Amino acid sequence: MSVEGTTRGGAQLAAGTEFGGFRIERTLGHGGMGIVYLARELRLDRLVALKVIRPELAGEESFRARFRSETLTAASVEHPRVVTIFGAGEREGLLYVSMRYVEGRDLGRLISADGPLAPDRATTLITQVADGLDAVHAGGLVHRDVKPANVIVERNRVNAERAAFLTDFGLAKAMASTAGLTATGEVIGSVDYMAPEQIEGRRVDARTDVYALGCVLFHAVTGKVPFPERESSAKMWAHLNEPPPAAAGRVLDLVIRRAMAKDPSRRFPSAGDLGRAAVAATRGEAVTEPEHVVASGDAAPLPETVRLSRDPTLPPTDPLPRRRKRRRWVWALAVLAVIAALGVGAVISVPKLSDSGKTPVPTGIAVPSLAGQPLDVAEQRLDALGLRSTEEGGGIFGILLPSEWNVCQTSPGPGTRVRRGTTVSLLIDRPGVC
Repeated sequence: MSVEGTTRGGAQLAAGTEFGGFRIERTLGHGGMGIVYLARELRLDRLVALKVIRPELAGEESFRARFRSETLTAASVEHPRVVTIFGAGEREGLLYVSMRYVEGRDLGRLISADGPLAPDRATTLITQVADGLDAVHAGGLVHRDVKPANVIVERNRVNAERAAFLTDFGLAKAMASTAGLTATGEVIGSVDYMAPEQIEGRRVDARTDVYALGCVLFHAVTGKVPFPERESSAKMWAHLNEPPPAAAGRVLDLVIRRAMAKDPSRRFPSAGDLGRAAVAATRGEAVTEPEHVVASGDAAPLPETVRLSRDPTLPPTDPLPRRRKRRRWVWALAVLAVIAALGVGAVISVPKLSDSGKTPVPTGIAVPSLAGQPLDVAEQRLDALGLRSTEEGGGIFGILLPSEWNVCQTSPGPGTRVRRGTTVSLLIDRPGVC
C-alpha cells in the first residue's frame, strides 16, 4: 500500500501501510503535532510507538533542524523507567520518531476510568516515575512537563503489579515557536502541574520537576488537579500564591505540601527523595536513606539554595548559608539608598529649574545584546543585571540543555531601558538555525 495520499492533509496511515521501514498496525492516539501509531519495525521485527509529524510542520526547515537535534538529546537518556527513543527519520517529506512501545494507558486516563488510586498504589507508581526523573536529572536535563498524560502505566497480565514509565509525546513548544501557533489545550493541561518559577520564567532545575511530581501525586490520590475549576490565569495565580491543597485522608499531606513548596529550597532535593518519603508515609515508617542531590549540570540546583531535611516528611528547618546576613545587608543598603536619594534630591532640585533644557539622563537598565550567545550565558548576564528571563522555542521532547541553545533575539530588544526585575523573553534555537 502506498504512503502517498494517506498522510497528506492530515489523513491517517491505514493499517498494513509500510512507512519508513515500519508496518502500521493501528492508531494509538492523536495530538496537536501528529499521530502516534503502533507499528512493527520490519528490520528488527519488534513493535514500536511511531509518531508521524503533521505535514505542514515537517515542511518548515527550522522545525526540521530542531527535530533532528532534539531527537539526539532525548535519545541520550537510558533508564528502565524512561520510554526509550529508538530513532528518527524522514520518509517522503514526513518526519517520524520511533519509541519503545509500552502496552497500557497513561496515568490520566487510568484515573479518569478507575477513579483515585489507593495511597500505596499511587506511591508505588510515583516512585517508579521518580526513578526515571532522577536519571533525566543526573544527565543534566530538566523534563519541564511532568504530568499524568506523560506517565504510561503498563498492562500486566501476570499479576496485579504494574510498572510506570516516564515519557513525553508532546511537541507543543516547537509548534508554537516554529509555526506561530498557540496550543491552548496543552498550556492549560500543563499549568495544572507547573511550578511557580516556571510560570514566572525564572531559572528551573530538578526541583521544578519535583513540584510537578507532587502535583501528579495529589491528582493520583484525589482524582483532581491541585487547583480545579479555574481559568488558566487563576490556576497560575494559585500556584504562585495559595498553599498546596490537602489530599484525601491526609496520609500524604506533609509529603505533598513539601513537594509543592513555593520556594524550591524547601522542596525535596530529588525526585527519588519525594518517592521514598511518600512510600514511608503510607507505611507509617521512617525514611532511612539520607536526602541527596542527584542532578548535574544545568539541572542541578545552585548550592546555596539546597536544604536537606533530617525528617524527609517535613519541610527542612536548616537555615540556608548566608541567607539572614544577606537580608540584613539588603535592608541596610535600602535604607542608605533612600537617605541618599532624599539628600541628592534636595541638592539638585534648584539647579534643575535653570537646566531644564538639558537632555535627561536615561534611567533603568539597558537590555544587553544577547543574539548569538549560548542560552546559559545569556541567562547569567541578565541575572547579573537584576533582570529575569524566559524562553520561547526550545525543547521538542520536554527537556532542555541551555548550553546547547543560542539566543536568536530578545524582547524587549537590545538597548531598551527597563526596570529591575523585568522579564526579558529570549527566542532560542539551535546554533546555526537562527
